[in-house]
Amino acid sequence: MTTSQFIAGLIGPLFMAIAAFMVFRRDTFLEFAKAAARDKPLIFFAGAVLLVSSLAIVQTHNLWVADWRVIITLFGWLGVLGGIVRIFSPEFAQSIVEKIKPDHPAVLITAAVYFALGAFLTANAHAVL
Repeated sequence: MTTSQFIAGLIGPLFMAIAAFMVFRRDTFLEFAKAAARDKPLIFFAGAVLLVSSLAIVQTHNLWVADWRVIITLFGWLGVLGGIVRIFSPEFAQSIVEKIKPDHPAVLITAAVYFALGAFLTANAHAVL
């Protein structure tokens, strides 16, 4: 198993689980998001965890290649950026979550994108594609 497959095997199922939670437990998902957005120490902690885990991806998988593996690298760098934003500007994270409405189509679209990406990464992790 390559490093790419290993990381895809971690990220893929996580994305699919989050997508399923967003769809099947929509109200609970939004309740959690809004509660978390009110808690600046939690946003800071989430940012620190995201930053460390994303730096681990970037350190082990900084591949800028023209195939599916670049998705992992992009997620690593986006995670680094997201972690830094949460640490240094929790108010920004709060402002985004406050705008989310339970019946907004963006919630389902985001879930669909997460699920598709998760399925794609999981399939590549297990060499199905």
